[in-house]
Amino acid sequence: MKIVAITDMDLSLMQEQMPQDLKDRSQFQWFRSSKDALEHVADAEVIITAGRINPEYVSKERAPKLRWMQTLSAGVDKLPLQELAEREIPLTNARGVHTIQMSEFTLSLMLQWVRKSNKLYECQLQKEWFQRISVDELAGKTLGIVGAGAIGEAVARKAKAFDMSVIGLNRSGAPQPGYDQTVSGDDGLRSLLAQSDFVVLLLPSTPKTRGLITKEHLSLMKSSAFLINLARGDVIDEGALTVMLQEGKLAGAALDVFEQEPLPATSPLWSMNNVIVTPHIAGSSSHYTERVSAIFYHNLRAILDGGEMMNLVNIHEGY
Repeated sequence: MKIVAITDMDLSLMQEQMPQDLKDRSQFQWFRSSKDALEHVADAEVIITAGRINPEYVSKERAPKLRWMQTLSAGVDKLPLQELAEREIPLTNARGVHTIQMSEFTLSLMLQWVRKSNKLYECQLQKEWFQRISVDELAGKTLGIVGAGAIGEAVARKAKAFDMSVIGLNRSGAPQPGYDQTVSGDDGLRSLLAQSDFVVLLLPSTPKTRGLITKEHLSLMKSSAFLINLARGDVIDEGALTVMLQEGKLAGAALDVFEQEPLPATSPLWSMNNVIVTPHIAGSSSHYTERVSAIFYHNLRAILDGGEMMNLVNIHEGY
């Protein structure tokens, strides 16, 4: 089976550690650029990408032998879903590989905010011995998690270790491990936003979630609340959020994703002292390739032997 990987992610570990039975039955080619891979796509039965690919590369004309696509990211909103659906090509993603690092990152951002780490670092740079700084605690605070999936559950468990109360929003409102309460629907979302001292967004970008958090929703939050977006930039009204932060109607925010990436240098978010900006790196980890390789090996063996693939994406739903 011919596999064509098109990504600038380092896949040398994936190639080197592939189980021998899979190596014997497949040919793995890895290209850092689409241009280099173009002439090889015609024979590809499997295409690996990292979240974005030109629709032409999965067309029947360009890739007539394509049987399956594996994305190395969890999100699929940048992929040619319509083309894959029309050809009935199964798509699998990397759901599950972000759980540890993104849950740790969430807690680190909350601690960074309450313990005033940014201000303390500024004092260090200025050689200022400033002991009168007012710091806070996570204990006793309420955390609202919008998107109570695997990552959300890991965040909830870690937050409970800090003696926080946790509310989760999911589609069903069914109880989930680690949460004190789970809610659903717009009424549940409004309740969560109104009660929470911290709100973390962990939703995929789908037709149903784009623009989910509106100006009206943001206005329900406490003025002392802190919002963390690790989902996608398009799930929230970024303009309304920016204005609320500027006017002090929301205490602060940590943003890892934006409507436009990279975040333009002209964005006021860069220079606001109540905003933590990070460059879409919440899911980064030195263990990422190792974890996503395990998913790929499982699915490759499944397609070769007729087994059940994991992390199959519902292309019509977008996750």
